[in-house]
Amino acid sequence: MTAVKTLQIRIVNPRAERLIDELASLDLIEIDEDEETDEDEEPETALEWYRRWCRDCDERYEQRKRAGLIEEPEPTMEEIVALCKEARAERYAEEQEQKKAAGR
Repeated sequence: MTAVKTLQIRIVNPRAERLIDELASLDLIEIDEDEETDEDEEPETALEWYRRWCRDCDERYEQRKRAGLIEEPEPTMEEIVALCKEARAERYAEEQEQKKAAGR
């Protein structure tokens, strides 16, 4: 299995652009036109980065969910406490039954 690496590059020489086009024509690389950045474009702010990161996380979660890779969510603290109380109540009831049976 080959590793896939995503890189963002800035072309400084027109010959390099031709070489990249040749690599793409040989199906050795893929060029994603949507992610090209212009030099005139303002840098991404922290808020824009955060929102993009959140969207990416949501997309990855949905992909994993569709693929069946997502497990059930972890129980909340309230659910854990309720389970502990239920287990203690059952254990206490069993102990009381044992005491009644031993006392007879």
